[in-house]
Amino acid sequence: MMKVLRLLTGLACLPLPASALAGGTDTIPADAVAADVTEWRDWLFATHPQPGFSMDVDTVNAGFDAVIDGLEGDYTQREAWLALSPLNPLFNDGHVAIRLPQEAYEADLAHGGGAFTLPVHLADGRPVVADTIAADSRIQPGETVLAINGADAGMLVEQALRRTHGDTPGLRAHLVETRFPQYLWALTGGARSWTVTLEAPGGQRREVTLDPAIDRATTAPGNWDLAFRDEAAILTLNTFAPTVETEFRAFIDQAFAEIAARGSEILIVDISANGGGAHMLSDHLLAYLTTQRHTPLSAVTARITEQNQALIPGSQLGNVMSMPFAQWVEPPAELANRFTGSTAFLVGAGTYSQAIVLAATVQDFAIAPVAGPGTEGRANSTGQVQLHRLTHTGLEVAAPIYVFIRPSGDTSSAPVIPDIPLEGSREAQIDALIAHLREAATEAD
Repeated sequence: MMKVLRLLTGLACLPLPASALAGGTDTIPADAVAADVTEWRDWLFATHPQPGFSMDVDTVNAGFDAVIDGLEGDYTQREAWLALSPLNPLFNDGHVAIRLPQEAYEADLAHGGGAFTLPVHLADGRPVVADTIAADSRIQPGETVLAINGADAGMLVEQALRRTHGDTPGLRAHLVETRFPQYLWALTGGARSWTVTLEAPGGQRREVTLDPAIDRATTAPGNWDLAFRDEAAILTLNTFAPTVETEFRAFIDQAFAEIAARGSEILIVDISANGGGAHMLSDHLLAYLTTQRHTPLSAVTARITEQNQALIPGSQLGNVMSMPFAQWVEPPAELANRFTGSTAFLVGAGTYSQAIVLAATVQDFAIAPVAGPGTEGRANSTGQVQLHRLTHTGLEVAAPIYVFIRPSGDTSSAPVIPDIPLEGSREAQIDALIAHLREAATEAD
């Protein structure tokens, strides 16, 4: 219990202005928020097929009880999230969470809220300006952000990490980095402008009020990209979202036609920032890389719902079933522009969900080596996330209905461990990986 209570402390140290910009002005009484916590707990355990897969159920239940016991007064939607979200890290799963609706953040921006546009990464518990900062910005990569609108930036990061979901601390840190503007808004209530106190590597300090036109990332990451470095092709795939399947298929077809036309013998598939999606997209990719029959999983634990009941004969709605379960994929024997050179997959902290499934598949079937620092998410993952809006607060909760076991049958909680370990920046990793594949090809000849 003390562990749970410590997670819930510390918010009083943070300046949290009561803002009409964020989360609306309507308030919800404590008993209604408590009713939502009970609703959330009941829904989570009725939805998740195997809560003990990632979480300590006793600790989670103690956390639910502690949150309910600590509620008093009235809450805006944002304040309710602040009170409930310290439970997020206890789930140890990127697919289990309570979150503010995205439309609340977008509404804040639409009604005069300022966007925090400074790209950051975390180092020693503080935000540091990322290398992606625009060249015309007054702010330099590597400067440490000490304060934001007077609030200690280290405290802001600490409070965000206490409220972030994810399998591991590394994944939670990645989510805070990539969604820092949203977390900043959720923690502070938003502002019309943002002033940062910066410290240069040499120790010099200054204050800068962000100008969104120049103090921003160079470019927003796209869904996909194909680039070439001499004879090497770099195929960057940042999503397998099913909503863009048609566009993805067209891009992949064109990309492999271009790779063939260039005569590339080395291919890096970069999924280091791919948060997942649907297997239909990654299956289409693999058709260009192998003729080998493969499956993305060897076993499954499933909560039976109307969505999947027809797939499991004899099942009853609401039941949980565990069984060997393969989904064999047979790539076409002939496919124009199939790549036959040296391939490797680059993974990282941002590789998650279906992207992790893909990495485990190519590794277990020896389709291609996996490179990079490894994943922060488990190789065995949950999936098919369900969403539910809580009655009184309108907060959104998520939980999966599947637990998947990788093709090898390894049931450990380990991440995807790279065949070719690499560290450093993305560019440095790609350069090292190209050199490794080039050397391996030379030795094979």
